[in-house]
Amino acid sequence: MPRNHLWRAAELAIENPFRGDGWAAACQELLAEGVAAPVADALKRGDHVLAQRLVLALGFAQSAAGMEPQQLLDDHALPARLAKQLPRSGYVRIAAAAGRSTRALGALRGRSAAMRRVRRDTWAACFGESLYHALVLEAVVRDHDVLILGETGTGKETVAEAIVAGTPGDASGSPCPRAALNAAAVPDTLIESELFGHVRGAFTGAQGSRAGRIRSAADGCFFLDEIGDLTDTAQAKLLRVMETDEVTPLGSDKPERADVRYVAATHQDLAAMVDAGSFRRDLYQRLAGNVIQLPPLRQRPEDIVDIGLAFVARYVADEGQALGLDHLRPWLESAEARAYPWPGNVRELQNALRNVMLGLPPALTAEPRSSPTAAPLPPALVDGSWPLAQVERWYIDRVVQRSAGNLSEAARFLGVDRSTLARRLRRKSAP
Repeated sequence: MPRNHLWRAAELAIENPFRGDGWAAACQELLAEGVAAPVADALKRGDHVLAQRLVLALGFAQSAAGMEPQQLLDDHALPARLAKQLPRSGYVRIAAAAGRSTRALGALRGRSAAMRRVRRDTWAACFGESLYHALVLEAVVRDHDVLILGETGTGKETVAEAIVAGTPGDASGSPCPRAALNAAAVPDTLIESELFGHVRGAFTGAQGSRAGRIRSAADGCFFLDEIGDLTDTAQAKLLRVMETDEVTPLGSDKPERADVRYVAATHQDLAAMVDAGSFRRDLYQRLAGNVIQLPPLRQRPEDIVDIGLAFVARYVADEGQALGLDHLRPWLESAEARAYPWPGNVRELQNALRNVMLGLPPALTAEPRSSPTAAPLPPALVDGSWPLAQVERWYIDRVVQRSAGNLSEAARFLGVDRSTLARRLRRKSAP
């Protein structure tokens, strides 16, 4: 069946907006022309799939632009034949969620390949290859939990917010129920009550019942930050809840239904913790099917200017904006900023910028990164008197040190599995 330019625009508009070029232009075309006539034509031809894609595309374009997507179906009177294929609420919920997630990902600044991949993978974690996948496979997406890894200050909470925002809500397109908990901020004695809730009298001081964070996010999304800090008992109970979609409050024998999508994050190396026996392997495997790894700022210095200017724009507005940006751009582009390792990542960059804006020193405390040739090579390596095994041990040590002890990061740099690297390190340290 021949398709006009608007149909091609719709095909592009329902794909991942962070995968390539052309998405924004396609959305503008749909917003300008509408889809009522093409939808009617597609239905006349018997192509219900194309009609669904057209409706989704315009709804997504409207939602991404900050409009209410239910206006699409109200204004264009979704044909009865199309509504039979999928209820009206399905289009509204998916289009609204996609718009929210896309706008939330706009807070992740940076043009590096690594950050483009993070935005692309985060959107895909919510909607798959396109919105049509999400429309048909929503139950699969909801059951696919996400693990976000990255050093402190790299933007894990922003990615989590984009995933929570991308979880479809009610029939009107409103956001889904949500809850969040930082496991590192809760005492071990209270973590299970915070997660699973309790009934009155479950423990000393429990004068009333409490639903817990998971049940409060039922039919929505729960964000558990610093999951690596959970106790062994809490890990075991959490896995049980994730597998059964049932929560048993402390002090109760009655399980409560809680269908929740889980998003977990940590700055720790969970794979290494699994090997060390401090994190449950089965819980890690449940989460690790969908992993989003955020790169540290030191690995993407080309993003420093974009991040810095966006942060400054929050404070310097209107007429004063140009002056503020002109004043700060030279520092953001300086060798000092690019060579600094930024151990606190984006948060540390923001603190430094506040100082510079106020005319204070940036207060950088870590040593600048040295170039790969700055550190002297061992004489035995230079003159070729080391055996190959010794060269390998020296190089592995240097890469692990460069990665600040993060074995996953070092393994990616070396091009081997993390387990292979851990095995070689154990062999090296064996007596």
